[in-house]
Amino acid sequence: MKKINRNLIITLIVVAIIVIPILILSRIHSGLNREKETSESSMPSDVADNVVTITYAVPDICRIDKNNLNLLNEEFKKDGLHYRLEIKYLDYEGYADSLANEAKNGNIDIAFTGFGDASGANNTYKLLQSGLFYDLDHVLSGDTGKVLYNSFPENLWKSVKCDQHTYSIPSTLVNDQGLYVAFNRDYITDEKIKSWNGNLEGLYEMLQNKSFTGKDTYAFLYLITDYSFENMIGCEIRSGLLYDYDTQTVKNPLESDKFIGFLRTLDKMKNGGYMSSSVSYVNNTGLNDIGIRKDIESGNYAIALCSGTTDELFMRDNVYVKRIPGVLSSRINGSIGIINSVNDINAVVDFLAKFYSSDKYGNILIYGLENEHYKVVDGIACNIDGSGLDDRYLTKLVLNLFINLLPVSGEDFRDNRRQEYFSFYESLKVSPFIGFEPDTEHLGNISVDLDDFMSSLNGHSVEEVLPAAKDKFQSDGIDKYLASVRNQWEKYR
Repeated sequence: MKKINRNLIITLIVVAIIVIPILILSRIHSGLNREKETSESSMPSDVADNVVTITYAVPDICRIDKNNLNLLNEEFKKDGLHYRLEIKYLDYEGYADSLANEAKNGNIDIAFTGFGDASGANNTYKLLQSGLFYDLDHVLSGDTGKVLYNSFPENLWKSVKCDQHTYSIPSTLVNDQGLYVAFNRDYITDEKIKSWNGNLEGLYEMLQNKSFTGKDTYAFLYLITDYSFENMIGCEIRSGLLYDYDTQTVKNPLESDKFIGFLRTLDKMKNGGYMSSSVSYVNNTGLNDIGIRKDIESGNYAIALCSGTTDELFMRDNVYVKRIPGVLSSRINGSIGIINSVNDINAVVDFLAKFYSSDKYGNILIYGLENEHYKVVDGIACNIDGSGLDDRYLTKLVLNLFINLLPVSGEDFRDNRRQEYFSFYESLKVSPFIGFEPDTEHLGNISVDLDDFMSSLNGHSVEEVLPAAKDKFQSDGIDKYLASVRNQWEKYR
């Protein structure tokens, strides 16, 4: 199993929570003395007329090194490919509107589809509904399209279906790696572990009447963040609503026995003295906390519930790890679309097929030339002096460069990046709601209200805060919003 140090960051980036830090970054970025031009071109003046210019629009929180862009276009020439890439930067805060305007004026060919906003609304969905992006179902079955299709796991393509059509190339971010439970066999017997049915109530029952001698920690370590417990209760939570896998229905999470029951069980654990009463449900630092890592390393716990893949600190002879697999859900955010008004769809698809099926083009664009600008040590891209390279995480995200790019220190999927990504995604279960992207027109503050409810649980019980949260949902229009999404879902089914 691999050590994943940044799975929480990955999860937060793909959903709306990414917006807050990105807005801060974009404001700082706008105050810097950066170049004034909105696009960068590496096109030499003497390039032949038959070279096809591919213009890629991205938010200006992502910047591409001009020298690397020149190197990439030179590499295309060396390989006999008649393409050159231009990057057009659009203002992040008004990205959706800017993208629509640029597309209307015929200034771009490919575009990053954008993120959701702070309230949970999916602006990408609105862009798709506006007809901005090309329906790729028409080209993915062709010879060139198949090359592009085979550059990503099949399950990922399923995840970007929207209204039964494929309008974008899927992001390769891991959206939900599932949960794992680490049992300390000094306190929990193998018989109990093997008979565990996978729910939180079962863990609570194991902890009762057990002797635990730790002085500086608790019997139960809750090391997950946000809504990472979704797979334990068989649902996904997005845009303020709960999507139940078992019944395939859309629900108000505050009226869900699964959702509220899980939180009530955590209350019982806190009241029983098995875990900290100040556990954070939204911003849990989990394995990033130095003290917690020391406790885990010393085995100073009975049971630990964690998100992501198994951390190497848990791999001890007296620790038994059980896994609750993740489920692949909708991943429209962070994907790449071809503008519907593009002049030559075949050329653009061919370019993308070359760009994403090859390992070398992305590495040149991000890192430069191997052994000149960077070197590879044990499969890791480093500076020439051996020091760690800047992760450039947002740039990789916006350009969708994770499968075909060398990892830097601290990243996952190191041994065979492409093979491991494919294996991971193809092994995931697929949500019954995959491809369903609801119109968030009536969302209002519902998603924010749900986050506020989770935050309010810190230091308080569910029963103390639930009535006020329900009232806030009602006043912000949960009934109208829920009815709208349910109607969309029934039509989609």
